[in-house]
Amino acid sequence: MKRKPRLDYAYSVGRVRALERALVQRPVFEEAAELPDFGAALKLIYDAGRYPETLVKAQDSVELDAVLSGEEEALKREMAELLPEKDVLDAFLFRDDPEKALGAAEAAGYPFLQDHFRRRIDLMNIKVFVRARYLGLSVEKLEACLLDGGFMKRKEFVERFALASVEPEDFPDSSPYREVWENGLAALNQRETFVPLERGIEDFLMVDLCKARAVTFGPEPVFAFGLAKERELRLVRLIGVGKMNALPADILKERISATYV
Repeated sequence: MKRKPRLDYAYSVGRVRALERALVQRPVFEEAAELPDFGAALKLIYDAGRYPETLVKAQDSVELDAVLSGEEEALKREMAELLPEKDVLDAFLFRDDPEKALGAAEAAGYPFLQDHFRRRIDLMNIKVFVRARYLGLSVEKLEACLLDGGFMKRKEFVERFALASVEPEDFPDSSPYREVWENGLAALNQRETFVPLERGIEDFLMVDLCKARAVTFGPEPVFAFGLAKERELRLVRLIGVGKMNALPADILKERISATYV
């Protein structure tokens, strides 16, 4: 399919520039994690962002999920209006299936979208690899879970899996994922937690998305905003459910990843 002229995205980019100003910043989520109760935390997020009043009226996890599900549906409708190219929209809609999303991104022909999903595949494979080593799974189980299409080939993971031990410093210095790998594996070895690895992956992907903000016209800023908003909704759910279950602030804050603004 022929790509639309970049100027065709002038309205969409202008719209998301306005919407970006209502995205909730990371310090707000961290402050919300410190507040004494569920209601106060959601009120702080509501005041900082763009949410319906039903958010602050939610009394339990069922009501919170209903509000956030409604916001997710509203986001899909908004993206359908702002992304007039089907393949670009499909890349956004298939975001939780990166192999399928990569296919749509390749059909759309925008390198930024393609590279983002290739990086997402790499990072998902790193997480699969680390979990498989930790759980003592077979190489066959690993291969069954690895995704295709990343910058790193599947065989790189399979060959590394055969090593007697895997250390934080074993990842190539030249890899953009070196810090994610080192920090994640160190935390697993020292504290037996996957949280730093998972947060490192989300941080990496958000930094990657932020590069789209430098694009003047085109689908990239719109696409990036959509993924950033979706991540924000997940952080709202994290804080809401966490406060509801009286999780300590430090546990919540360790799970709060980078935001788009």
